[in-house]
Amino acid sequence: MDDLSGKTAVITGGASGIGLAMARRFGAAGMNLVLADVEDGPLDAAVEELSAAGVEVCGMHCDVSDLAAIQELETFSREQFGNVHVLCNNAGVGSGGLIARSDDIEQWRWVIDVNLWGVIYGCKVFLPAMIEHGEGAHVINTASMAGHASAPMMGAYNVSKYGVVALSETLVKEMQMTQSGVGVSVLCPAFVQTAIGSSRRNMPDEARAELDGDQPSEVQSAIDQMIAAGIPPADVAEAVHDAVVDNQFWILTHEEAKPAITDRARQIVEGINPTPTGFV
Repeated sequence: MDDLSGKTAVITGGASGIGLAMARRFGAAGMNLVLADVEDGPLDAAVEELSAAGVEVCGMHCDVSDLAAIQELETFSREQFGNVHVLCNNAGVGSGGLIARSDDIEQWRWVIDVNLWGVIYGCKVFLPAMIEHGEGAHVINTASMAGHASAPMMGAYNVSKYGVVALSETLVKEMQMTQSGVGVSVLCPAFVQTAIGSSRRNMPDEARAELDGDQPSEVQSAIDQMIAAGIPPADVAEAVHDAVVDNQFWILTHEEAKPAITDRARQIVEGINPTPTGFV
């Protein structure tokens, strides 16, 4: 997609972090924006900020784990701006703990519902019209380096992000096979300066009830430090913008994290058993 001006982007998780950075970048490119988020205060602030900068933008409260909400978002987007050209399935949450725990099923359900089912719903609901209008379109699915290298204590998150990578690889092949005119990218950053470390602020009550003894303090502290030392969301947004313009599938924002992918591939083909290597 060479010219984004006047076209429409829908961004889930668009009120903060990577989502807001993508909104700013696509807004600067002249796009109309529909932002979706579960946090109404930050969503209102994001819409106000972008509107003040001259961007055509609207916002909608949306829980991406709810199929009906995604269907409502698709209808809302078309009512506001017509055809959707860029879909950013970006909303995501984090949670951790040992897989051997038996009392955190609702946390797993929540993480996978948001991170994976939210992306599945977005693709299922938005793609038919994006293909049909024939004006060119692009889907960006936010995964993670956790979709390539499985750090311990992050089971639910890893599973959800591996799923997003697999979904995206399948989707890009199908879009090529059917000559749909829709490009696909999968975003796989390592640590970025966002609030994902405090995702529990949006956790449903049934999952929150399982939090006692959830993440060991030293693990949470390490994660918080690595997030704080991560790259700015604006750097990620720039890479996403360029991937849409250049029709680039893989968006790997951290050069230093790439060896984790090649090391894992080598271990697979050489039959080397995995060992804990910390966080990527």
